[in-house]
Amino acid sequence: METSDVVNIFLLLFAATMFTYLISLKIKNNNLEKYVEDEYSGAAKNPDKLADPSDDALNELEKLLEKY
Repeated sequence: METSDVVNIFLLLFAATMFTYLISLKIKNNNLEKYVEDEYSGAAKNPDKLADPSDDALNELEKLLEKY
């Protein structure tokens, strides 16, 4: 066997292993979907709280502005 034959066999085995792994992940994710009940809306749970920055956030902003 030449080097190219060994490399081809290795790549074939690697591709088959990756294919098997991806299929198993797909099956696992499909099984988990049945436990999801709520649809994701993307809305914030408490949007009013986002308008008022906390003291920690303001301190971090100050530190960042001092660097520049």
